[in-house]
Amino acid sequence: MTIFNPLIGIKTFPIAVMALTFSLLGCSKSDEPLSTAQVTDLASAQVQTQTDEGSEKLEITPRVIPQTDLPPEGTRSLFDHFAAQNHGVPYPFSKLVETLGKLNPEGKAPVVVMLPHGRSLLKGQANDEKPRVLLAADFQAPNTEAALGVNMRGQMFLGFTENADEIEVLSYNEAAGRFEFQLVQDYTETGSRKLVYAKRQICLTCHQGGAPIFSQRPWNETNASTQTIQNILTARKGAGLDPHSYLGLPTSVPLSEPERYDELTDVASFFATTQKLWLDGCGKGDEGMACRKTLFKLALEYKAQPGDFKEEGPIVSTLKELQKASLGNKPILVAESDLVNRDPYAEIGGWKGFVRKFTSANIKLGDGAKNNEDLEAFDKLPKLPVALDPLTKRQPKRTLTADHIDGVYGVASLLTESDIQSLMKRADFQIGTLTRAVDQLPNELFGERQFERVKLVQALMESKNLPGPSKNLQYAFTDVSEMSPPVASGEPPLELSANSPLLAYKEYCFSCHRGNPSKRLNFLGADTEDKVLAELKDKIEVRDALDWDRYKGTDKASILMPPTDSAQYAKLVDHLKKDPDALKTMRATVPGLFGL
Repeated sequence: MTIFNPLIGIKTFPIAVMALTFSLLGCSKSDEPLSTAQVTDLASAQVQTQTDEGSEKLEITPRVIPQTDLPPEGTRSLFDHFAAQNHGVPYPFSKLVETLGKLNPEGKAPVVVMLPHGRSLLKGQANDEKPRVLLAADFQAPNTEAALGVNMRGQMFLGFTENADEIEVLSYNEAAGRFEFQLVQDYTETGSRKLVYAKRQICLTCHQGGAPIFSQRPWNETNASTQTIQNILTARKGAGLDPHSYLGLPTSVPLSEPERYDELTDVASFFATTQKLWLDGCGKGDEGMACRKTLFKLALEYKAQPGDFKEEGPIVSTLKELQKASLGNKPILVAESDLVNRDPYAEIGGWKGFVRKFTSANIKLGDGAKNNEDLEAFDKLPKLPVALDPLTKRQPKRTLTADHIDGVYGVASLLTESDIQSLMKRADFQIGTLTRAVDQLPNELFGERQFERVKLVQALMESKNLPGPSKNLQYAFTDVSEMSPPVASGEPPLELSANSPLLAYKEYCFSCHRGNPSKRLNFLGADTEDKVLAELKDKIEVRDALDWDRYKGTDKASILMPPTDSAQYAKLVDHLKKDPDALKTMRATVPGLFGL
């Protein structure tokens, strides 16, 4: 029963009920201690990717695979290559999803789940009406007679929070042997859609294995949960929005979607362990090279005939002996990529939820970090229980020693089914012929360097020690010669003078031509106004691209910019009504041939 208190005009609870409430709260707090972890402190403390620095002593891996914000020179992320080959990050998000789907030889869409109330840095910017969207690519393109197919399975993950106008990207860097952390900032119709590399140490506070993370079943945070689905449907219907679709994606998915997403994060998280086993597990010098050759041969045997593979025999014993020579009794730790399942609606329902209304602040839409650099705002949000907080230091999933051969399965997972089919065909389908050819490959491929699927498969396909003619297979996702330099998060925006001739270009052209990973398209990407102007003046074809009067309605209309289906085009058309000479002014910035 409640009692009306005329002094304050509200209903109050009897003292006994309140006492019981706070008594139960005390029990709740002792059962579920809240986290005190601060991402600001953890990031500044230079958290490493290893799960337990005290027991894992790595010498080669940290040197070969550094934990820098920008990728090692001459390498780029898979997402960079994807964006460069599509003239920038596709927009809107539905088009990005569609573009990835078209790369899949089966035409299937990526794995997608939604989390209205998750645990990411941007959790305050998502809700039931506009949930955070997670995407994972899940395909391996086949090899052709001329080229190796791209392996996207477990190698590209995106998290889009529309209210923050930001996509968080984790994608594998084949040539560096690590995942890269990136952001697409200002991801709006008229925004800059700038692709930058995030501050890695911030990301590693949660992604403690340097790879994607996800919760365990039954995945109550996702739109495969009955309660989450219902809340999304109710919120979107109440806002007058399509309750069954968001960003062109279904707001309700079967349990198989988060299950597959979970599987893909598990596959991805073991890549880092595989590199540690390849490098420190095998060690230095001639023995290290012999160890890596042995490891690669066993991976090929397993990939070719998984049902017949046995974890015993002379070659397996050789691998263990070589690993023992390098590791001794030192362990290799497998980072934990699984987060404890969390039910956000249970936290606000039932008796405990009732108690929390009086004792804890709930996160409201717009609270906390507005972007991935707003750490102090994130740290001020109400804390999760220790067990549920991704900032909590997690114990290793497993501990491997020299007697384990998990590196075999890790290397095999980085190869595609098409790889082994191409290699076996080249070897007349004799696995012994193929593994003997490995022994004849150049030693430098097996030195103190990360495992690279592309280089080793290419080397075997070119080998003179296999029957038939050698094949030189190209690969389109590691060549950086036509890419613009990588951009770090936090770099200051370009400052333009009050009457700069670049102001119009900023309004209508920067979103595609500044920060574009393609060198050809990044002609407005320099770091000062003078340098950008100089680059622009060298790009004489811009004059034609802006010559609407001359080329509209002709067979050269396709060269005109901005693209007619873009928001920038619509804005420029509207501006021309007020300033008919705007295009002429823009063209005058770029000198024509012979100074005309």
